[in-house]
Amino acid sequence: MIVELEQLKKQLGGVQAKLNFETVLSFVKNAEREFRKVVGVELYDFLEDAAFEDLPELDRVSLEELLDISQGCIAWTAYDMALPHLKFRVGDLGLAKNSPSQTVAVAKWEYVDTRDANMAMVDLMWELFWENLEQTKPEAWTSSPAYQARNQYFIRGADELGDYVPLAGRNRRLFSQLEKFIRRAEQLYIREAITYAVFDELKIKWQDKDAQLTPLESMLVDKIKEPLSFLTLHEAYPYLPIKLDENGPREVRKWDGITNESPAGEGIKNAQRQQLWQDAQLYMGRLQDFMDKYSSPTQFPEYYTANVAIGIDELEDFTNKSHVIL
Repeated sequence: MIVELEQLKKQLGGVQAKLNFETVLSFVKNAEREFRKVVGVELYDFLEDAAFEDLPELDRVSLEELLDISQGCIAWTAYDMALPHLKFRVGDLGLAKNSPSQTVAVAKWEYVDTRDANMAMVDLMWELFWENLEQTKPEAWTSSPAYQARNQYFIRGADELGDYVPLAGRNRRLFSQLEKFIRRAEQLYIREAITYAVFDELKIKWQDKDAQLTPLESMLVDKIKEPLSFLTLHEAYPYLPIKLDENGPREVRKWDGITNESPAGEGIKNAQRQQLWQDAQLYMGRLQDFMDKYSSPTQFPEYYTANVAIGIDELEDFTNKSHVIL
């Protein structure tokens, strides 16, 4: 999808120095492989062919923008992959660092800050990509297995999570760690709350590109996303700040762009996790109120039978009886 240096520089903008494309080609290829894995072979091939000339102007412009954003996702990912390796030269004499005249080596905090800025651009490009893809919805995407994979949960990406919990930002790297906890929160809390039958039927329609949600079902999805966002973070919270490897568990912290590690502690983490739980319960209450109000024998009947009708049936009927109710 990126076949020459000018395409790479067009996306990065800040690369002004001389750069041999062969030097970064392997990183571009790996970034493209990662992109293809995420969006699916079908959509990747569709965008790579870029045969948009015969399409109506509106569709052509939208797809050309999608292609441009796709190249941005690949370019920034490749650039960040390559950056740690570009500062060294490896040859027969071993590892060396170039120091051309009239240049100054960057400080450690500047280097770390640059890497963080690179990944912020990667996150932004992916956010723009998913937003544009949801608007254009080419057939190559909606009919692909990758489409089913993205819609396997009610929260589909970092951009959606950030809409409900600003604390999470719109960090794609964080979201990739949270996906398993989204499933956990859906199964442990949401599915139980709205009954298995309602949840499973709604999930099937949510994943079907040809199915249209009713207005009430769309409202229900929104009500589900509210507690699900907080429950996901609550379930994941104990694991997120901990780095675990052969040296044991550690907590990762940063000061002034420099990464430092120290033993994991408690501190404010417990209070923040408790707040996530309280917010989740608030929205779980709103979800239950919604189901109680709108469920009926014809709308969400399984929930109505299990939670609403049973309360109505328990009320004693005094019609045609001689009792006097005071």
